[in-house]
Amino acid sequence: MAVIRERTRVFNQPVGVVRADAGSEDIGRAISNVASTFQQIAFREAAENAQKKGIEIAESVEEKKLRTINPDTGKPEAFKAPKGFGRIASAAYQSVIDKRYEDSIGTELRVKAQEIALKYQYDPESYDEVMSNYIGQMTDGAEGKYKTFVETTGAKFLALTKLNIQERVASRSRQNAASSILTGISASQDDAYSIARAGGFIARENEDVSEAQGIHDREFANAQNGVSSALLKVGADQTASQQLKQSIALGAVEYLLSGTANKSERNAIDLAIRTRGNQMSGLPKGLQEEIKSLLAYVEPANIEAVLRHSSVVSSDYNAVEQDQIQQASNLAKLRARELELTLPDSIDTLLTTSSLNASDAFASDKAYSIQAGLNLTNDLYTSVQTKLDQRFLSDETYSRSERESDLRDARQNLLRPYLIQAAAEGNVEEFRIALVSNNPEDMSKLSLKQRTFISEIYNTDFFDPNEDTGFAREVLSANINQIRQQRDRETLRFEIAQSVTEAATAAESGALRDEEFNSLVAKIRGSIGPNGLTADQGTSELNRLNKFRAFGEVTTFAARANSRSLNNLAAYVDSRGKREGMPDNIVAAGNRILETTDDVDAVVSKINGLRATVASEEAQMKEAIELQNNSIRILAGGGNANEKADRDIVQEILNNADIDLAQFDQLPETQRAAALSIMKSVPPQGLIDKLDQIGSGLQVANAEQYLDLFAALSNDPTETGVFISRFGNAISPKDTQLLTDIHQIRLATGGSVNEIATTLVERQSDPKSRVNMDVVLDKMTPTAYALDQVGDPIIAEELASVVEYMALTGKSASQINSVLSSTVDSKYAKSRFIADPRFPAGSIKRSRYSLEAVFPDKDDRNAFVTRVNEQLPSGYSLIPNLDADEKRVMLVPDESTAGLNYFAYFVDEGEELRPLIIEQDGQPMWPTFDRSDIADYMANKASQLDAKLKKQEARQQEIFEMQEPDYIEKKYEEINKGLLE
Repeated sequence: MAVIRERTRVFNQPVGVVRADAGSEDIGRAISNVASTFQQIAFREAAENAQKKGIEIAESVEEKKLRTINPDTGKPEAFKAPKGFGRIASAAYQSVIDKRYEDSIGTELRVKAQEIALKYQYDPESYDEVMSNYIGQMTDGAEGKYKTFVETTGAKFLALTKLNIQERVASRSRQNAASSILTGISASQDDAYSIARAGGFIARENEDVSEAQGIHDREFANAQNGVSSALLKVGADQTASQQLKQSIALGAVEYLLSGTANKSERNAIDLAIRTRGNQMSGLPKGLQEEIKSLLAYVEPANIEAVLRHSSVVSSDYNAVEQDQIQQASNLAKLRARELELTLPDSIDTLLTTSSLNASDAFASDKAYSIQAGLNLTNDLYTSVQTKLDQRFLSDETYSRSERESDLRDARQNLLRPYLIQAAAEGNVEEFRIALVSNNPEDMSKLSLKQRTFISEIYNTDFFDPNEDTGFAREVLSANINQIRQQRDRETLRFEIAQSVTEAATAAESGALRDEEFNSLVAKIRGSIGPNGLTADQGTSELNRLNKFRAFGEVTTFAARANSRSLNNLAAYVDSRGKREGMPDNIVAAGNRILETTDDVDAVVSKINGLRATVASEEAQMKEAIELQNNSIRILAGGGNANEKADRDIVQEILNNADIDLAQFDQLPETQRAAALSIMKSVPPQGLIDKLDQIGSGLQVANAEQYLDLFAALSNDPTETGVFISRFGNAISPKDTQLLTDIHQIRLATGGSVNEIATTLVERQSDPKSRVNMDVVLDKMTPTAYALDQVGDPIIAEELASVVEYMALTGKSASQINSVLSSTVDSKYAKSRFIADPRFPAGSIKRSRYSLEAVFPDKDDRNAFVTRVNEQLPSGYSLIPNLDADEKRVMLVPDESTAGLNYFAYFVDEGEELRPLIIEQDGQPMWPTFDRSDIADYMANKASQLDAKLKKQEARQQEIFEMQEPDYIEKKYEEINKGLLE
């Protein structure tokens, strides 16, 4: 509450003086006045307090009660002052309530107006209706000044907001009108482009403007109206006109290019556009008029865009044309090749081939066929030029002038048929002038084919303008009838040549019947005359036909002959039947050939060509038979692990069976068993290569699979209990130990094969490893250490690399010694029937050529022992019968001859080995044995296997024919099942 300060007051009466006549009345009045003053002060203070209280209470009234009209009073719900309020408090309360009511109504109207305006932001009438209804609802139940306030305030808000919406609608309408004009122009650009592409830029007969121009004029007028009404910026109409003209020009260019025949015409159109029509005299008149219609839409602002578009479109046409030319060239080349193969190599041949090319080129209704024919003929001329150049360089009697003369004859023989075909199109004089001048202005009256020919002939090598124009004038000096007569003669020659070519093809295969041959001979002879073939030309075609008929005799003979018979036939024909001592069939075939043709050289060349083919087929067949025999030999257990050729064959066997060793564990059990059986005889080269990569520290995919196979094959137990390696010498002892270490470490740690291999390879080059090796080997060299352990210098030399590797990779002396011992036991296994005088590892019973190593298969080994015993003289045996007093025979290996042999020795009474020398046919003989001694056994085994395979194949074929395709994949599994039976 504010502090009420006491103010000084002046009383207009005596102070402190009491008149006697006043008495108590004065005193009472004075007291009354003082009391009245205090009352007024107290009243003002009370009024201020009441007003303040009324304001505080009015301000605390809830907002919603200010806008709720009491239906009984027609006033806001909060208007009635609380009980106990006096006049002043009530007046203050009413004043605040009124003010808050007005503010509340204003706020509500603004919020509602914004809400409705958003909904009807472009519809002022709907906004007016909805807002008016809302204001009416606000006045429901209100009376007096409250109703009037709502109506007045609402009308003001409605008027202001409706005006804003109307202005917005007007602005939007202008924007829409401008957008409509611009959208119409944009859409019309596409329409104008499409119409121009179809030729709509050219005004039709009885039309003042073209269809495309009509679109331009319409949209230009709309843009002008938009500018004049300020809907569009100044200059927008000119921009629209430029855009429309460019669209029409682009479409018109495509229309014109679509009607061109070749690249030259397309280039001429570009030149006409670039020069604005000043250079287009070489174009046909009709095309010139169309270009003039196009140029009406080409302006400085768009000419570069039009030329760029023309270049892009032209490149597409050029690419297609080039493909068509290539296709036509390929077809023409095929037909020319067919003709060339039946023709002799002469200048006259060039004329025949060129006639074929020219006739084909001008017979087509496509201009690109002419370019294709010229390209092919140009290649022909280049070939002739190369041959003449080679002759000039190698033949001293062939002069430069002779070369130039032959080149000129070649060019003119190639050129003549084209000149005749082109002139036969008509306008001979104009064609002759245009050919010499090569001026587009001289070509306006020529046909499309003539224009194309002139344009392209200047790009060839077989037309020299400096030397051949005189020849061209001479050929073209005849009148049109003479030209066409020459063309008809060329056409007849071409038809005869084609008939002979087709008959020659049939004759060469032996399919030409006698009546067909006789009919064609009669046709050729009947065509010789002034309007047909010359006598030389007729003779040439008859000789060609007879030559290929002789070729047919050769082909028929070769179908049942070998290379030796063909060689004899070539010799007999080359001697013209004078070669004696030939078989009857050779003489008979040779005489038929000589009776048919005189072209002996061509026939001999044909025979030699077939002989080379037959000889190649015989060699391939021989290789196939050898491969099949070797495959059967290896499958029967007769392979040699030390021979790379055998390892390659095994790899091919596995490849053909689709056995991938990298996925060995995923193969069916039968396939794994069959593959292992083969690999125990000879390991495949692919496995050797992968193991070598692993041992070198290279990364190998699925290395674990290869290492598992190594572990199985490198320590394979035999029936005698001896463990041997099936790798032979294919893997060195050092690599064998390295791979063994990798395998053992992998089993112990579960580590990656590639990582383990890399670690072991890198460890060998570590300087610390050298120090460790000196300690482990007691400073001996690896060879010396190995010799100290095995006592055999040859074996020590072989195993030195193993010692070095193990010492470098941290192995102890005891580990090295153990490996040396097991390696000797494996590679130099003790064998019951072998005596090795080299005493490997100090024992005569040890040998790397033990029967277990040479014959891994038990049946093969037993067969060999049986065969050896059968050949030994009486009283000697590998398995002696002591009761029969037989001497024991030992086999001593020897590698000094080609392949491995075993010499027969026997043990005498003094337990010494002595050579088993026997007498045969009165001559001393030392029995030797090798794998060939069981060749019959192996062949029989292979034959049985082959029969089993064929039987299995027949059974599978029967299954294939009877069962659904879903069961076909079982075929290989069934075959392997048969192999294991």
